[in-house]
Amino acid sequence: MESVDKYLSMADEYYRLGMELFSRRDYYDAAEKIWASIRAATMALTERFLGRTTPPEGVYWREFVTDAFIRAGLSKEEAKEMAAYYIEARSRLHGECFYGLIYEEMEHKPLIERAKEYISEVRRLLKGRV
Repeated sequence: MESVDKYLSMADEYYRLGMELFSRRDYYDAAEKIWASIRAATMALTERFLGRTTPPEGVYWREFVTDAFIRAGLSKEEAKEMAAYYIEARSRLHGECFYGLIYEEMEHKPLIERAKEYISEVRRLLKGRV
């Protein structure tokens, strides 16, 4: 599973860059890098458990990501929560913050801080399966 390892490495690098930018108060670019780290970790997960990195035609991202987390061993409720975070990060960090140029610490910082936990959970689920 070379591609899974590649996606995990990308997630780590994007996360590192994002936190570096965040520490320099470059919130817009930090948000985009953190989103990229979440996306790359999710690509590792979906590649491993679903055999692809994007949903098939007619399947929404939320259900695609939820299914990957369920197949990885999470309960339906846990999987839905992880997928909800993915969707929120995409909308808020990628869309609202990076493209919309809106950064509100109360709204966006918790999403940035939670990225490390999300990536760690994906790693835990992949452990021994990569």
